[in-house]
Amino acid sequence: MEDLEVICPVCREPNFIPPEDLEELTPEDYFECESCGAYLQILSTDPLEVVVIEDGEEGLFVDCPECGLTFELEGREEAVCPECGHRFTPDWSELEEEEEDY
Repeated sequence: MEDLEVICPVCREPNFIPPEDLEELTPEDYFECESCGAYLQILSTDPLEVVVIEDGEEGLFVDCPECGLTFELEGREEAVCPECGHRFTPDWSELEEEEEDY
């Protein structure tokens, strides 16, 4: 049996899960994307579905309000979705609150 390819919703890079690990996966399990460091939680195993629970520490990520794509921003500027071209200004208030907690 071949490794199962799981595409990271953050960076769109493939991750591979060995067949022996597939048998032990539960909906509470998570793994780290090898490319961007995002933590992906298993939602279901049949079919395999994952959700981002932490975007990693490589940069700032936003979700496009138009198409839902998660993508990385270089700074806190206006965002332009690479998928649909939608322009928007991200709401950084949640991030600023987290920074105040530290």
